[in-house]
Amino acid sequence: MIKGSEAVETVKETNVRTLKGTIILNVIVAFIGYFIFENPIAFIYGIFFGGTIAFLNFRLLYLTLVKAVRMQPHQAQAYAASRYMIRMVITGIVLYVSIKSEQLNTIGTLAGLFSIKLVILKTELFSNRQFFFNIFKRKEDK
Repeated sequence: MIKGSEAVETVKETNVRTLKGTIILNVIVAFIGYFIFENPIAFIYGIFFGGTIAFLNFRLLYLTLVKAVRMQPHQAQAYAASRYMIRMVITGIVLYVSIKSEQLNTIGTLAGLFSIKLVILKTELFSNRQFFFNIFKRKEDK
């Protein structure tokens, strides 16, 4: 069983690993986009704008969960739902700004917003091979 201080270190390691993976993925996508898009600078700005907001939303989710765990169940549910709405409003504002701004490419912003999700899927889901293979096992084989 993981004790409190060990769990905090594990979460910090996960945050750092996720941030590094997101930066690496965004740099790769920005490099590819540099050769594809007519205005590559707007695409690169969009990638890093979306990626930054995505990571900040991820951090906000972490802070929400840490606080909600210490609440009564009905309070935690209301608190988590309100914070979820705040994160969705932030994402909506980011997309609106990206659409209206000529300095940001909307496709780049969307790629940046989704990059953290891809990194989390890769590091947390696909790193455990047995879990991945269990997804495709038939019920009779289990």
